[in-house]
Amino acid sequence: MIGVQPVEANRNIFNNFTSLYNVSNVSNAKLNTCKTCMASTTPPISWNKYGLDLRSNAAFDRNNSIQGMKNIEPLDSDGDKFINIYEIHNNTLPGNESDFPIISSTSVPTSPIVTPTGTQPKPAYTIMNGFVTIIMFAIVYFFAIRKRD
Repeated sequence: MIGVQPVEANRNIFNNFTSLYNVSNVSNAKLNTCKTCMASTTPPISWNKYGLDLRSNAAFDRNNSIQGMKNIEPLDSDGDKFINIYEIHNNTLPGNESDFPIISSTSVPTSPIVTPTGTQPKPAYTIMNGFVTIIMFAIVYFFAIRKRD
């Protein structure tokens, strides 16, 4: 990192995060701290699992980390079964496996549903589809036997 001091670089990452996700600027907001990306902010400093995923993303740049943040939104960095963007929207730390959204009585998506562009879901094959196939086969067979006679 040439020309940018580590403290200033981390401040850039912090500012990009709070701006991108519209994090509340109140001092007690959970995501309004360095703990969003850092496991430890005192020497020796260390990144948490979310911070490590961010740093290892190909689009990561300490001066503009927004694209890197967007790229890791669908990941579950801390392995707690909630994707990063879901944790951020629910004010929980995406790099801390013991901090996760409270599950309500409604179902919660834990991973994104990805459908490749231009494809349609395959139809479900049911008993009715099998029954119709057998009936069609029987009709064709019946007409083939009648035609021979």
